[in-house]
Amino acid sequence: MALFLSTYVNKVDKKGRVSVPARFRAVLASKGFDSVVLLPTINGDAIDACGMDVMERLLEKIGGFDPLSEDRESYADALMSDAIELPIDGDGRIMVPLEMLESAGIDGQCAFVGRGDSFQLWQPAAFEVRKKQARTRAASKRAASTGLGSEGGGDD
Repeated sequence: MALFLSTYVNKVDKKGRVSVPARFRAVLASKGFDSVVLLPTINGDAIDACGMDVMERLLEKIGGFDPLSEDRESYADALMSDAIELPIDGDGRIMVPLEMLESAGIDGQCAFVGRGDSFQLWQPAAFEVRKKQARTRAASKRAASTGLGSEGGGDD
């Protein structure tokens, strides 16, 4: 199974064109895609990106809700209404809508962050903050689950 792994930082031009990392393009191509789907994250701090296969799985999950439920409407509105499928051009670039870039605070450079079956686009410095917070949370949860807590025999 091909996965989106690692972090790459690429330049974004004034029109919103950015080169998708070659590794990420290869993963998309291995799944038969020459495009990528973008949608704002729920928090609006980044842009989610994936192949159409992931979008289809999301739609299946949304379809599992009661057709008349508010949950179904909320998820469909939040995920599907802002999603956009962008072709990858011959130079490996996509043109991200400027309003999407602005909403995520991306200007000049963009971090492509692998997440396994998908990836995200971040303002590089904002992602570094996010990554530090995630590592702190993960370390705290690990310590709590092992019963070590903050006083336990850490490797500081």
